[in-house]
Amino acid sequence: MSAQPVKIKTVSILEDYTIDWTQKLGTGINGPVRPCQHKRSEDRFALKLLLDKPGARAEVNLHSRCSGHANIVKIIEVFSNEVQFPGEPAPKSRLLVVMELMDGGELFDRISKQKRFTERQAVILTKQIASAVLQCHSLNIAHRDLKPENLLLKDNSEDSPVKLSDFGFAKVDDGTLMTPHFTPYYVAPQVSTSLTPIAQLEYKLHF
Repeated sequence: MSAQPVKIKTVSILEDYTIDWTQKLGTGINGPVRPCQHKRSEDRFALKLLLDKPGARAEVNLHSRCSGHANIVKIIEVFSNEVQFPGEPAPKSRLLVVMELMDGGELFDRISKQKRFTERQAVILTKQIASAVLQCHSLNIAHRDLKPENLLLKDNSEDSPVKLSDFGFAKVDDGTLMTPHFTPYYVAPQVSTSLTPIAQLEYKLHF
């Protein structure tokens, strides 16, 4: 994948998309996710909204670099628009990230509902997750927040592919990144005590 920054459009997203502001598909580390529909094709997508700050642009760029992989949620296009949420005194500059829609929801919810998986199901899911992480690491990107809530299912079928999402904690790693960043309930003790570079540790701990 190209290392070039993702192209950010400054035209109004409403020229091309209809947004359902009443429904929330989820909430990432840095912003909510809502459904939207392309006006011409009528294809449905997920729309993530982030305050337009350097950290948000870094998140979008890193996600975009990885998103050509079959097990990473694909970014379709990105807009920078002024958006005013209810309760805000004035519009704020926000990034509107159009992504493929993952109708199956979070792997966390499937685990909670299904309780147990067959060995075959577990192997298939683990292989897909490992493949996504390897894609990130091949581009010198550490995700740093692997957890079931950040793994989304394409649909509700039993054999739905799983895809990695939410690059809010991701960071470029040339092999020397030592700064841990994580969701507390999922972090392994080694992350806060190890002297191993984060990308190497991320893969070893999970796989």
